[in-house]
Amino acid sequence: MLASVGLLAVFFGNQGFRSLVRNWLELRSLSHEISSLEAERTRTAVRLKELRESDSLLEREARKVGFSKSGEIEYRFTPPKK
Repeated sequence: MLASVGLLAVFFGNQGFRSLVRNWLELRSLSHEISSLEAERTRTAVRLKELRESDSLLEREARKVGFSKSGEIEYRFTPPKK
């Protein structure tokens, strides 16, 4: 009993052990963040490749953000009232 209390006091009363646990938890968190960022980078690379290979896809995406071809007229209609 006394030995277990002594071990608990050494592990949990020691600033170094608490720092080690805190650093391990931060390492785990950062590893998860790195994994999600790598997955996002992969998705972005695939999307970029698709846009580079398809002119129609690139044009569609450009039109979504408001671009139009030169000489085109953009018509805007107000939505019907209920």
